[in-house]
Amino acid sequence: MTSGTLDGLPESEVTAGLYKLAALPAWLLAPLQAKPVTAALRQAIPEFGSGALELKSCKIKRMLLKGDGHWAGTYALGIEGPNGKQSLALRGTFTPPALRTTALPAATPDVSLGAEGWRLVLPEFGLELVPEPPESELAAMPLLTDAEAARAMLEQGIRENTYPDMQIASCQPEVLSYKPGSRCTLRYHLAYPPELAARGWPASVIAKTYRKDSKGRNAYEGMVALWKTPLASGSTVTLAEPLAYIPEHKVMVQGPVPAEQSLEDMLKDALTADTPEAYAELHGYMIRTAAALAAFHQSGVRYGATVTLDERWAELHELQARLSTAVPELNDVVTPLLEQLEARAIAAPPDAAVPTHGTFNPEQVLISGPHIGIIDFDDFCMAEPALDVGLFIAAIKDIGMNALDDEQARNLAARRARLVRLDAIGDVFLTFYERLAPISRERVALWQAWSYLRDTLHFWVKAKPAEPDNGLLMLVSLLQHIGIFPPPDPQAAAAVTERARRRAGIPSARYMAYASALLGGLAVRADDLSELLGMAAPLLG
Repeated sequence: MTSGTLDGLPESEVTAGLYKLAALPAWLLAPLQAKPVTAALRQAIPEFGSGALELKSCKIKRMLLKGDGHWAGTYALGIEGPNGKQSLALRGTFTPPALRTTALPAATPDVSLGAEGWRLVLPEFGLELVPEPPESELAAMPLLTDAEAARAMLEQGIRENTYPDMQIASCQPEVLSYKPGSRCTLRYHLAYPPELAARGWPASVIAKTYRKDSKGRNAYEGMVALWKTPLASGSTVTLAEPLAYIPEHKVMVQGPVPAEQSLEDMLKDALTADTPEAYAELHGYMIRTAAALAAFHQSGVRYGATVTLDERWAELHELQARLSTAVPELNDVVTPLLEQLEARAIAAPPDAAVPTHGTFNPEQVLISGPHIGIIDFDDFCMAEPALDVGLFIAAIKDIGMNALDDEQARNLAARRARLVRLDAIGDVFLTFYERLAPISRERVALWQAWSYLRDTLHFWVKAKPAEPDNGLLMLVSLLQHIGIFPPPDPQAAAAVTERARRRAGIPSARYMAYASALLGGLAVRADDLSELLGMAAPLLG
C-alpha cells in the first residue's frame, strides 16, 4: 500500500490501520461524483428523457454515515422547464457493498418528479433517491422574525432577567445564521423611547434559539457566572453581556461584542499575504488571545458539567464501531493507536479543571482594534485547560489547511509546508499561554491527537466529493512530534528541541509585561516578537 501522507513510516499495527483510512474507496466516491450521477439521472428520470424538463446541475455536498451503516446526503438539482428555473432537493441513501445482501433492483418513478411517493433507485451507484423531507422549523422562528412580536418578547425577557425598567420602542430583526431544526442566531437593532434613549441600553442585541433547552440555558448561565467576575470590565477580553434566557421559546439574549473581523479571517488573510508584517500582526493577536483565554481559565468560575478526555476517547471508539458496520474491514482500524494514546493519557494526568469554553477556535475570537472578544459559550463546561488550548491549536491548523487553493491542496509538499507554518503559529499561542497559566504540553498534544483522529474518521463518516486527507496529515505530523512515529527529518526535530530550550529560558515576567503592552494596544515590532518567543527571525518571514 502507498499513501503520500504515510509513505516512509515504519510498518506497525498503527500504520497498517491508518493506511486503510488514507483514501476513500471507489464505491464510496461513486455516489459523490456529480457528472456521472447527473448523467444517470438524465437517463433514468422520465421528465428528463422526454425533454419536458432539463437537468442543468446536480450538487452534492457530502454523505453522512448514519447509525444503521448507510450514508445519506442531499442532491440539489437545478432544473429548467416551461415554468422557468426551479430547484429540487432529493434525499439520497447510499447502501455500502457490505450491506447489499442482494443486488439493488432498479426502480423507475411512477409519479411525477418530486411528488409524494416518488422514488428512484440507481443500482450502479447503490443509491436510492426520494424527495427531501421538508425542514423542520424551530418553534420560535415565526415569533423571532416578526418585528412586533420579537420586540415584546425581548422587552419582557430582558426586564425579567436584567433591566427591570427597559422599554423597547421598536426592533428590526436580522437573521445572521440559520440551521433549520437545530439553531438560529439573529441580531436585533433596537430603538428606545426618546426620553429613555440616554439610559445606556444596547443599540443592538443578539438572540439565539436552539432545538434543545439545555444548550441555550447552559450558555446563558455560564455567561452570567463570568459576568460576575472582573472579566466583565473588558480590560483583558470583551464578553457579551448576558441579558435574558426565555425558556418557553428556548431563546438566549445577549449584548453585542464589537468586531471588525474574526481571528479566523485574520489567519486566512495572513496566510494569503504570506509576509513578515502579516504574520507579526497575526502573532500579536494570537498572544492577546492566549492572555484572554488564560484570564478566563483563571477566573475562578465553577459552572457546568465536567468534560474529560476519557469520554472523548470513548466517542472515537463509538465512531469507529459505526464505521465498521458499514465497512467491516475497518473494524478496530484505529484501536492500536487509541490504546497508545490512552496509555499516554494515563501516564500524564490532567491539570485541575477550570472554566472551559468547550469548542474554542479562531472563528469565536472577534477583533476590534487592539481588543478581542470571545463568543459562543454554548458548550461551557469544566475541564482541564488543555481542552481549550489543544482544540484551538487544532482549529488553527484545520482552518489553514482548508484555506489552500485547489492546486496547493493537490500538492503534498505544499500541504506539508503550510502545516509547518501553522505549527509555528500555534506554538506562538501555546508558548505565551503556558507562561501565563499552568498547562501540560503533553495533555495539549493528546487533545490535538483526539481532534485529528476524529477528523481522520470523519474523512469517511462525512464523505465529500473531493477532499484532501488533512486530518490524517495533521495526525501523522503530531504523532511524529510526540514520538509515536519517527520524525521525518532528525535535523528539523533537533531545531524544534532547541527552540523549546530557548523558550524555557525567557523569564515569565517578560511575557507578562509583553501581554500588558499588547492588551493596551501598544505597537510591537516583529523582531521584538521573535526575540521574546525565542524563535528565529525566519519564522516570521
